[in-house]
Order: sequence, then structure tokens, then C-alpha cells
Amino acid sequence: MSDPDPDPDPVQPSQIDRHIQQVLSEEDAVELPLVRETLDESRDRWYGQLVVSVYDTLSDSQSPEPALPAGAGIELLRGYVRLRSRLLLMLTERHAHSFTLDPTAALLSGDYLYTAAFSSLDSLPDSQSGDCFELLTTTLETITAAFARTHTPAGSPEHDRAMFFDDVAGTLGEAATGLGATLAGFDGADRGHLEQFGRGLSTARQIGVVLETAPSEAMVVPPTLDEPQLRERAERRRNDATEALDALSETVDVTRLRAFAEATESRGPERLGDR
Repeated sequence: MSDPDPDPDPVQPSQIDRHIQQVLSEEDAVELPLVRETLDESRDRWYGQLVVSVYDTLSDSQSPEPALPAGAGIELLRGYVRLRSRLLLMLTERHAHSFTLDPTAALLSGDYLYTAAFSSLDSLPDSQSGDCFELLTTTLETITAAFARTHTPAGSPEHDRAMFFDDVAGTLGEAATGLGATLAGFDGADRGHLEQFGRGLSTARQIGVVLETAPSEAMVVPPTLDEPQLRERAERRRNDATEALDALSETVDVTRLRAFAEATESRGPERLGDR
């Protein structure tokens, strides 16, 4: 593995957008305008950038191009999560919201987005596309189960509303790091540290978005909120991410990933793009 540029230029959201547009059908997008609207609400492409940052860290490649289809895939899955979260919020009506989604249109658009997420992997080499497909499948199953558990009665052993962030945003972050590692051919015990980094950073980030913005505008919102509990969980997840990078640094140069984490922490909620 070659030494990374000490001041690497991050991948631009427009580079990921180019691959998203290659996957979307113009005809379907006209029939399902909510697809475009949902994707346009997350212009930062944070999860896609995480895929590429991991790939750049672990690969000898001088170009992010091989990781961009997977970056597009995780962003399309992010759009699916946004729509399902908003449907959950609207149907439970436990938070005031300023939007109304037609449930049928939202469900159809969500299905289109997650199908497109898998289609984005078609341009990957066969030796990698299967592993990435399996990773997205597991991610989708975990997130779907998390949405289903929101109906678990309070007081039951499975009732943990704060865990919703780990199971949804955290799972997306873990998948992003897993995709980047897979494309770079990185495996072994250290991969667990990498996935812990993605899970912790993503969970803490999304909790911050919800606490600092209107819940109706965030990507992931559980039916009930306990602010002290969420702030404590966010701090623990930030620590998890830091500890994972410290452990990973014994075998990998994590300069790029530290820079990515620091940039994430330094941005205020108004710049996070999950609105």
C-alpha cells in the first residue's frame, strides 16, 4: 500500500452524482418525482464520500473511480431510508411535521431507490459485485428490522428507541466502510475496527442532526425522543469511532479517515445535508 497524499482532496459529491444519474431511469424518474426530490435533499453525499475515503485509505489506486458506483449505491439506499423514516414519522404522528407524503408514492419511490442501489453495483467487477451485493442485502435487512421494531411496546425487552439510530444510520455507516474495504480487497481482523469506525461516526452524526434540527427534517427519526439518552449515546459512538481508528492505525495509515471524521465533527447541523 502506497503512502497517501498528506492533504488528499476529498471526492466531490458531483462525482458520485454522475454515477447516480447513470443508474436512474429518466422515464421512471418522471413518473416518480419523489425519487429526484429525495436524492436532492442530501447533496453532501456523506455516505458515498465515506465509501471513497475508505477505499482511498486502503487501496493503491490513484483514482476514486473504482469506488464511485458503490458510493452511488449507498446514497440511493440512504434515499430509501429517508422515505421510510418520513413515512414512519407521518403515520405515527408523534412529531409535528410540515410535509405530507402520499403513502403509495412514497412506498413506490422507496422501492425504486433500493432497487437502484443494487443496480449501481452492476458496473463493478464480478469478483467484487457479489460481495458488495451481499453486504447491501444484509444492510437492508437490518434497517427493515429496525423500522419494524419501532412498534415494539414500551417496557418490553426489545424496547430501546435510541438503538434505532445504531440500527439505521449506524448500519449505513458500517455498510459504507464495508463497501470501501471490499473494493480495496481489505479483510481480516482489522476490518472490524473499520466497520466500528463507520458505525460510530454515522450514528453520532445522525443523532446530532436530529437534536439540532426539526425532527421532521432529518433522515432518521424514531417515534419517540429522549434527548439526554441520545446525547449520551452520541458521545459513546464518537468515542467508539476514535478508538476504532486508534486500533486501526497500528496497521493502516488512517490520515484520510481522521480528516474525514474531523470534517464531519466540525460541520454544524445546518451543513450536514440531512434536511
